[in-house]
Amino acid sequence: MASFHDRIPSNMWRVVFYERRGNRVHMDRTGPWLPEKTHARQWADWFREQGYHVALQDQNGGLEKLHVGLPG
Repeated sequence: MASFHDRIPSNMWRVVFYERRGNRVHMDRTGPWLPEKTHARQWADWFREQGYHVALQDQNGGLEKLHVGLPG
């Protein structure tokens, strides 16, 4: 039987939401951690279609910008 640690994903991803306030961009909130980047990307794409400014963040804090002009 596999141990608990063998079932923990090595890298988690989440959607990060940004909000523009005047000339500044603020990280507004984050979504839940997801075990697969493709799943997080699907959610990010859906939120982009709804008009949100989003990025993907990995568990190490790295950001993948999905909009030009976002910090990261």
